[in-house]
Amino acid sequence: MIKIIAGKYKNRKLKYFNIQSVRPTQARVRKSMFDTLGNIEGKTVLDLFCGIGTIGIEGISRGVKSVNFIDHNIKALNVLKKNLNLLDVNKESYSVIKSDVINYLINEKNKYDLIIADPPYGKFSFTDFITKISPILKRGGVFCYESKKEKNILDLNLKVKTFGNSQLIFWRNE
Repeated sequence: MIKIIAGKYKNRKLKYFNIQSVRPTQARVRKSMFDTLGNIEGKTVLDLFCGIGTIGIEGISRGVKSVNFIDHNIKALNVLKKNLNLLDVNKESYSVIKSDVINYLINEKNKYDLIIADPPYGKFSFTDFITKISPILKRGGVFCYESKKEKNILDLNLKVKTFGNSQLIFWRNE
């Protein structure tokens, strides 16, 4: 069972079906992510590899202005849409887009305050994304990347939080 942790939809349950290759972010990791991000009210968010949208919906619950949910898995996106409808989320506050993430990043023109990526473990690295997200991350914006522990991370001013075999990496576009 997946519950929203805080905000407008606190303690509301999200539907989740066992979908191959979809790994919803655990509650303790989401809590740590949002505690680290601080106040996100009014921010624009890009949720890459969104799956069923657990992170983006948590953001909406906490007051973000808008979320663009991006994933290529139609089954996961259908569950995401059901969850958004179940919560009666304002349709003006989100977009659900079926796309390959890399192609989306190459063509995206909007700029975001917060970009979150939770790719399938082992398929991408943090460094794969820095050059792709930099042009669309606003100055002062944050990139948050969830992955298996990585040893060879660029020598940037990063904040890293570890949870067992996974980690959250935070990078601010200064």
